[in-house]
Amino acid sequence: MIITGENGGSELRFEVNGQMFFVNFVPEEGRWFCYAPTETGLQKIPVSMDAAPFEAFTVEMDEQAKEIVN
Repeated sequence: MIITGENGGSELRFEVNGQMFFVNFVPEEGRWFCYAPTETGLQKIPVSMDAAPFEAFTVEMDEQAKEIVN
């Protein structure tokens, strides 16, 4: 697995069963793509995001809860 940064970008290269792949962020599209070399060029595969985007939240403190000190 190789991680490089070229021209301010990020790229992750890896190999699976002898097939080379690389993952790259495309700023114009605002998402990541996995690329696999083929005989006719590169196959562009969108990377799906399983996790929901981060959302800020707050937690209310229980004023009557006991404080536990480690």
